[in-house]
Amino acid sequence: MQNFAEPLFSKGRVLKRESLEALRDFPGGLAKLGLSDWTDGVLYGFDISYEETAGEPGNGAVRITSGAVWYQGQVVLTETEKIPFRAYEQQITVCLRLYPGNYTEDFFIRPLELRLKNGEPGNNEMELGRFRLSEGARLRKDYRDLRDCRTTYNTLDITQIPYAGPGGVTVSPVLLRMFARMVMENMDATDTDMQFALLCLSHPPVSRECLLRYVCRRLGEPFRELSHAEIFERLVRIAGAGGRGMGQQRRKEGPAVF
Repeated sequence: MQNFAEPLFSKGRVLKRESLEALRDFPGGLAKLGLSDWTDGVLYGFDISYEETAGEPGNGAVRITSGAVWYQGQVVLTETEKIPFRAYEQQITVCLRLYPGNYTEDFFIRPLELRLKNGEPGNNEMELGRFRLSEGARLRKDYRDLRDCRTTYNTLDITQIPYAGPGGVTVSPVLLRMFARMVMENMDATDTDMQFALLCLSHPPVSRECLLRYVCRRLGEPFRELSHAEIFERLVRIAGAGGRGMGQQRRKEGPAVF
């Protein structure tokens, strides 16, 4: 026989240690049950923007909102942070670096750092986006279509972000929703395309295996591992570059092989 105890904290009652322990253990235990088979990656948040300092042309800051990642069996939360920025005309990668945790008498503490760097993420780092910003320009996030997500200048590139998911890291839900809308607006989309689009709209995150099996089957390729860049390139091909239509893309490349 088991009992599930939910603390009530009623007025006039003495605060008990057991009540505080139940309150402490519930959210972490629930997260571990739900995410136990997920690969480390981004869960939510981390919206990135550039803010120029008023009255100081050429001086600004990159603002990264609060977010959550799944890392080594733990949900790690971050706070909103602004990082001074002057590295114009350079390829910049926004990264979250996570350091080994340690115990104090009262807490388990995991140091972390939001940073801007040239080049690719290193060990124990997760990419949150990348961009190349011109001085005086704004950082765009109002994408016209999938291909626009990889515009070189003044556009936040979210195609390489490793999102946490069951069985492996997956692609940004923002990209998949954009892909799904392009599919749903196209009258020549196949039933397979429509079913996958509905999955993208209704059930984020889409698992890595589901995503890989869809793009490989849709393009008549053998099932295999693909990088984020390769997955993105195939999604662009399926949706039709610039939203011109999946029917035109199929006529150009030939029928899909199932």
